Amino acid sequence: MSLALALLAFGAGAAADKPRLDMTAFFTGRTHTDSILKVAFHRPTRLIIDSVGGKGDKGDFVLVDTVHEGDKPVRTRKWIMRADGPNRMTGTLTDATSPVELVIAGDSATIRYVMKGGLNIEQHLQLQPDGKALSNHVVAKKFGLKFARVDGTVQKLD
Repeated sequence: MSLALALLAFGAGAAADKPRLDMTAFFTGRTHTDSILKVAFHRPTRLIIDSVGGKGDKGDFVLVDTVHEGDKPVRTRKWIMRADGPNRMTGTLTDATSPVELVIAGDSATIRYVMKGGLNIEQHLQLQPDGKALSNHVVAKKFGLKFARVDGTVQKLD
């Protein structure tokens, strides 16, 4: 076997071993997110989100977040998502002014929407090798400029 074929075979095996992200399975039950929120011209703030997710009564997926953002009052937000083709979901979020779009590619997902105040949100989640955690990176832009970012980890509790 040539070196090129050996590398190709090795690459195919490695790709097959790579875990696939199943968003509804991961977020069914309880999850805990621990992150740092960095807003332009402000000190970093701890952002903790405890979530409970499951199948809704219309066949959709419902996720309820309890958000602890620094010293601000605790708030709740709700995601309602449904499959919209292979590796794609669409839906709503109480914080969003636009539809939420989610695209899954292998072990990662990208979520996009617009928040109140005109903030364009792009969130990247990547499944970690243990299958019980996601890295979480969010960028918020306004007028094309980065306004805030969030970096942290989502842990599956159930």
